[in-house]
Amino acid sequence: MSSFPVLKTGAPAQYPLDYAVRFSTQAVRFMDGSQQKFQLYGIGLRRWTLKLDLLGEDELAAVIAFVEQQGSAPFAFTDPATGAVASNCILSGQQSTVSMKGEMRGQTTVVIEEIA
Repeated sequence: MSSFPVLKTGAPAQYPLDYAVRFSTQAVRFMDGSQQKFQLYGIGLRRWTLKLDLLGEDELAAVIAFVEQQGSAPFAFTDPATGAVASNCILSGQQSTVSMKGEMRGQTTVVIEEIA
């Protein structure tokens, strides 16, 4: 299984980091009007929005190559906040933006979601 590329500093992301945890609950309403709720998956699934800035050409090229190669296949991502490896992640369907404004001034935004 492939892993998301790390930056020259060895970090998987830069700060500030946009991080969220999502939960999924199913509700069933019975004919007598009562209701039962249950979790679809047992743990909260994490989502990271990586806003990478001041990247060199090689770092930016590595991220672009990973995004193009990976597509919708699962990969491993190291949570920058905890250091724990989330082994079942995908790139979000949102479009990622890439720009190079000068030497060592590459920027990109990538959204990574953990799946059940």
